[in-house]
Amino acid sequence: MKRTAILMLVILCCMPSVKSLNNNVENELRELENVLASRPAIEARKRARIDSLSHLAAITNGAYEIYRRLYEEYRSYNYDTALIFVKFMEREAAAEQMPEVQLCRAFVYLSGGLFKEAFDILDNWHSTDSTLLIDYYITRTRLMWDLSDHAGGEIGEAYNAEGLRLNRQLYTYLSPTDTARYWYCQAVHDLREGNYQRSIERCLVSLSATQPSVHYRAITASTLAYLYRQTGNIEDALHYNIDAAICDIRSSTYETVAMRNIAELLFEAGMTTEADRYIHLAMQDAQRYHARHRQVSIAQSLPIIEQRMLSRIQWQQRIAWALLMAVALLLVAGIVGIIVLIRKNKALHSARHTIDKMNRGLLEANKLKEQMLSTLLVGQSHYLNAVTQYQQDVKHNAANRRWSELMSIPKRADARLQRTILDRQLDTMLLNLYPTFVEDFNALLRPTEPIVLKKDELLNTQLRIFALIRLGITQNELIAEILDYSINTVYSYKTRVIAQSDLSPEAFYAALMQITSFR
Repeated sequence: MKRTAILMLVILCCMPSVKSLNNNVENELRELENVLASRPAIEARKRARIDSLSHLAAITNGAYEIYRRLYEEYRSYNYDTALIFVKFMEREAAAEQMPEVQLCRAFVYLSGGLFKEAFDILDNWHSTDSTLLIDYYITRTRLMWDLSDHAGGEIGEAYNAEGLRLNRQLYTYLSPTDTARYWYCQAVHDLREGNYQRSIERCLVSLSATQPSVHYRAITASTLAYLYRQTGNIEDALHYNIDAAICDIRSSTYETVAMRNIAELLFEAGMTTEADRYIHLAMQDAQRYHARHRQVSIAQSLPIIEQRMLSRIQWQQRIAWALLMAVALLLVAGIVGIIVLIRKNKALHSARHTIDKMNRGLLEANKLKEQMLSTLLVGQSHYLNAVTQYQQDVKHNAANRRWSELMSIPKRADARLQRTILDRQLDTMLLNLYPTFVEDFNALLRPTEPIVLKKDELLNTQLRIFALIRLGITQNELIAEILDYSINTVYSYKTRVIAQSDLSPEAFYAALMQITSFR
C-alpha cells in the first residue's frame, strides 16, 4: 500500500503543468460553448431569411436590391454563393450601379484569398459617390494589409505603407460622429504603425461610443484581442477573442480568425484538448467559407496542436496503465467477486423487469379490451335504437295512413349524424389502441407540414385511414367500405399525405407500422 501511494505521488509530480486561467475566462468559454450549441438554430433563422429573399427575387422584376441583400447575407457566410449573387447583381445592375457591384466582387475575392483578382478590380475602379468611396478605401486598405502580412519582409513593408496612405485618405470621408468606423480606422492605423497602446484605447472608444452591429463588434473585438496578445496581456486577448467568436457565430460569419486565435492561446496555456477542439472548428469554418488564406494559416497551427494532443494522450495512456496495474494487484480478488455478484443481480433485475413489464402489459391489455368492448356495445346499442325507432315510425304512420308523415321519416333519420357517431366511436377505439398516434404520425411528416386537427376532433379523415392501415387493414376497398368513402378518395388521401413526408413510400409505411400501441 505504501509503495502504491509513493507511485501515485511520483505520477502527480510528473504531470505537465498547465497555466491557470481566471474564472472570468472559464465562464466566457462556457458561454462560447452555449452559443456553439445554439448555432443550428441561428443557422436556421439565417436560412429562413435567405429563403424568403430568394423567393422574393424569383417573383420580382429588376431584383437588383434583393440580390444585393442576398449578397450581404452571404458575403461573410459562403464565398462561392456570395460570388454567384454578385453575378446576379451585375446582370440586373444599371450603369450607375456597376461601381457598387465591382466593390462587392472585390470584397468576395479578398475574403476568399484571391488577392490578385481583388487588386485588378480595385486598381481600375472609379466613382465619385462618397458612400462607395468609403467602402472602396476600407476594402483596398484591407487588401494592402493582408498582402503585407502574407508577403512579409521589404515587400510587406511596402504594402503596409500603401495601406497606411489609403487609410489616411479614408479619414476625409469619415468624421468623429461616425464613431464606430472613425475610431476603428484610427485604431487600425495606430496598430499598423506599431503604436499598440493608443490603438487599444481607440478600439475601446469604438466599441463604447456607439452600438455597432454584431459583425462590426466581432471585427473590433478581434483587433483588440490581437493588440492585447502583442502586449503580453493573454487573458484580455482570450477575452476579446471569445467575444469576437461569439459575435461571429451570432451573425453566421465564417470568414473569421477568432476561433483560430482562441485555439492558439489555449494551446499556449496548456489546455491542449480545448485547443484541439477550437482549431478544428476554425478549420471547418474556413473550409465552409472557402477562405484559402485562412485554411493555410490554420494548417500551420493544426499539426502542432495535434502533435501535442497525441503526446498528451500517449502520456495519459502510460499513466493509466501504471495506475491500472497497481490497482489490479490489490483488487483482482475483489473484482472477481464483484463480477459474480453483479451478474447475479443483473439476472435477477432482468427477470423482475420482464415480469413487471408483462404484468403491466396484461393489465393494460385487459383494460383496453374492456374499453373497446364497452365502445362496441354502446355503438351497437345506439344503432339498434335508431333502427327500432325508424321501424316504429314507419309502422305507426302506415297503419294510420299518415302518408305525409311517412314521407318525412327518411329526412328525420339523419344518416350523416349516424356516420359521425360511428366515426367518433371508431376514433375512440383507435386512440385507445394507439394513444400517441397523432404525435407519432406527425413525426413521420416534414415539420412544416403536420396534420393539425380541428377543435374537438379526435382524428380526421387522413389520420383515420392510416390508423386503420396500422391496425392491419391495408386494402383500399375495405377501408373505403368502413369509412363510407370511394376507393379513389381513399387513394387520393393516402397519396397526398405521403407527399408531405421526406421518406419514400416503402420507408413511410415501414415507419407507420412501428408506431407503438398502448404502453
